[in-house]
Amino acid sequence: MKRKTIYYYLCMFLMFLSVSAMAQKNAIADADNAFKNMKYFDAIDMYKKAFTDGKVKKDQKAKVIFQVAECYRAIGDAKQEEQWYAKAIKAKYPDPKAILYMADAQKQEGNYDDAVTSYKQYMDQVPSDPRGADGVKSCELAGKWKNAPTRYVVTNMAQLNTKFEDFAPCYADRRYDELYFTSTRPGSGNDKIDPGLGQSYSDLFETKMDKNGKWSTPTPLPAPVNSDDNEGEATFDKSFKTMYFTRCGVLKNKGVHCKIYSAERKGTAWDQPVLLAFQTDTVTYGHPSLSADGETLFFASDLAGGYGGKDIWMSKYDKKTKSWGEPINLGADINTPGNEVFPFIHSDGTLYFSSDGHPGMGGLDIFKAQKTGTDKWGNVTNMMAPINSEGDDFGIIFEGTKERGYFSSNRQNGKGSDDIYSFNLPPILYVITGTVRDKDTKKPVKSAIVRMVGSDGTDVALLTDTGGHYTFGANGGSRYISGNTSYILNADGSKVEYLASDVKANVTTVGVSESKTWIEDFELQHASVDVAIRFPKVQYALDKADLTGDSKDSLNFLVKLLNNNPTIIIELDAHTDQQGSVGHNKPLSQARAQSCVNYLISQGIDSARLKAKGWWFSKPLIKTEVIAKMKTKQEKDAAYAINRRTEFRVLSFNYVPKGYKMSHLDSVRMQHMHVSGQGQDYGSDTTDINNQQDQPAPGNAPAPAPQGNQPKAPAPNNGTGTNPKKN
Repeated sequence: MKRKTIYYYLCMFLMFLSVSAMAQKNAIADADNAFKNMKYFDAIDMYKKAFTDGKVKKDQKAKVIFQVAECYRAIGDAKQEEQWYAKAIKAKYPDPKAILYMADAQKQEGNYDDAVTSYKQYMDQVPSDPRGADGVKSCELAGKWKNAPTRYVVTNMAQLNTKFEDFAPCYADRRYDELYFTSTRPGSGNDKIDPGLGQSYSDLFETKMDKNGKWSTPTPLPAPVNSDDNEGEATFDKSFKTMYFTRCGVLKNKGVHCKIYSAERKGTAWDQPVLLAFQTDTVTYGHPSLSADGETLFFASDLAGGYGGKDIWMSKYDKKTKSWGEPINLGADINTPGNEVFPFIHSDGTLYFSSDGHPGMGGLDIFKAQKTGTDKWGNVTNMMAPINSEGDDFGIIFEGTKERGYFSSNRQNGKGSDDIYSFNLPPILYVITGTVRDKDTKKPVKSAIVRMVGSDGTDVALLTDTGGHYTFGANGGSRYISGNTSYILNADGSKVEYLASDVKANVTTVGVSESKTWIEDFELQHASVDVAIRFPKVQYALDKADLTGDSKDSLNFLVKLLNNNPTIIIELDAHTDQQGSVGHNKPLSQARAQSCVNYLISQGIDSARLKAKGWWFSKPLIKTEVIAKMKTKQEKDAAYAINRRTEFRVLSFNYVPKGYKMSHLDSVRMQHMHVSGQGQDYGSDTTDINNQQDQPAPGNAPAPAPQGNQPKAPAPNNGTGTNPKKN
């Protein structure tokens, strides 16, 4: 694939080989001269034609093959580059850098295993050169990054790209809906072919986004910005009235050099470009990027005093003289013996740039460096896949402070040679969802309250829908789930006559770096005056109402339940079996129920929430006539044991203790219900109940004990004893 026109006029300037002026054949000399003048596309044909015409002597063969490979390297065709370096090595080209460059080409093709082999061969021949070991390291890292990409989403901007080179986008207005970019597509008015790359000379094009998010057909900027030379890589000041861009022209007897120009906007047109004064004729400058305050210009250059091929430099604007100062190199933390190009200075001070000197995935990789001090940057980090690829990745820009923007790449499966890609970093989305069901029937519970409390102070609640479903985190706002936070969830059905769940869900986003959904389901116990609810077995002393130690443990279940359901009023129901007289069992059952109430009061439960009721054997689960028909004493004893039980039922959900400051969540429960207690203080908190107006719920005032011999939905709970002396 072909690389960007202006990048290679920058990067290849120091690659010129000193070719022999004493070539015995004019064909080789002409090809060497074309290469020297960066006419790489023409030089390829000239070298190949010399082979075809038999004008290459045996002792020149390896060198000419190597020169063809160098031409392909200059125009960025890694596939051909790899093949011709391999041919040069086979022809015994003596310089080991043919192996190094072949390894580089293999890496750019994504052939990491082959590249590692070639880098190691180079290490064997030139152990002192770190590029061999660095190449091996890069291939190893590239494999890891490719298999574990970051969360960035990268998309080819097919609307803007062509089969030609399209690269180096920049925002051209403060609304971020206009782009300038560089392209070698035809149609700019200059029909000449650049002999360096075999495509049209590059120009700056503009495109605008409509209200539907569609980009307009790109059009070239008119003269005097675009010319017969190569133009590209623009940047703007914060008012978008001044533009800086690169122009690469041929200077008489000095070859091709790139320079940075500025131009002022005059209405809808651009004024005559002006060459920045700090530049010298024999040095290449390009890829300008202006800081947010407009006082520092970053660029790439092969200025003397650098660290390698192209380095990142900066120039400071002097407001007094209204001129740009002498270039300052950004130092060894940024620059390497390779090439550092296409700088972009983010509004937060972070420096982004492309490099083939830092360990990367392919040719040019995009890196970022943190601002470490005044005019200092360090902690260089590779942006990894999918921002980077096995190809050249460069020219990144950001939309203000947002984690989205555009960059250029000649990666595989693109539309052309260099293409423009968009990127964005989607937010990490945490979602907690689930279903609330009836514990017995497993049917969904509508309008149950699911409450979520976070370690960051979050306290929100939702009502379940008709399917019993709830979701936190899907809609943002007050229900957004944050990172590095732990949450506790529980379900409460008091608004619809269900007890709060005795099981809480614990969810944490601490250490979770990817979007994730947790499913937390709850089951609620239906509770009403006609529903008897079992709880752990209560034990009494023989034929007495005294609680044993084990029974106190059982009753602690009720303590927890009452604390978790602070608005319920319950009745404790004690039942005996049918053995013995009513006169004996009735007061015994009442005393046992009262013993349970007394214990709950001792544990801090308000007596106003408790009622004791002894039912003796008036509500057997298994009737006397059924037991009488059983054949064995063992069966009868078991049946009597089932009838001996202590249960509770919920009489009301509307208890409010004296002095209690009611929350909004409690007020939802209490809405349109009769309130018991005195001295209520109806406060409110920020609890969010699905952003809805709650509908009236049926009132549930304390009801008298149910009459009749059989509860509608009894649940057995064993007591002790099988005759009057054991009840």
